[in-house]
Amino acid sequence: MRRVFINENNLTPEDLSYEVIRVKGFIINSNNDILVAHNNNTYQLVGGHVENNEDMEEALIREIKEETGIDVESINGPFMQIMTYSKNYFNSGNNVCSKIYYYKVFSDEIPNLNETNYDELEKQTDFSLFYVNLANFDTFLKQSIASGMIDKNIGKEMFLVLDEYIKLYGGV
Repeated sequence: MRRVFINENNLTPEDLSYEVIRVKGFIINSNNDILVAHNNNTYQLVGGHVENNEDMEEALIREIKEETGIDVESINGPFMQIMTYSKNYFNSGNNVCSKIYYYKVFSDEIPNLNETNYDELEKQTDFSLFYVNLANFDTFLKQSIASGMIDKNIGKEMFLVLDEYIKLYGGV
């Protein structure tokens, strides 16, 4: 598993208030289409927080079901971890260690919005899903960053994940 450490503010472990663990699915189908979510005014991969007493794979399966209505067929990974030390995490006044684990998830199942269970933020920000072909994902990310449709930090992370995915898997 590739590990990337981001620490733009040169924080030390002693500077951190707490740790957040998330899991994200690089959900791809047999057409090499990647499932992308739009939430909280940015594009991102499907996934979310690991809750108490969950292992990471259980959390990812739950998050995919909650956000897409898809029952996962296959999970591989994690193939990448991005750990970020963030100063004033989401303007909370806390410095936080955020670990995001990325998994390859294969599914030809189409999202079933009748089976979703969105949280309050997802409901308030018009959570939506769409596919981008793997061959066009690099261009999609560049255009989304240039137009402000994706948070620059999330965009940088998605480029890292895309590069690692292609290196390891090529396509499906």
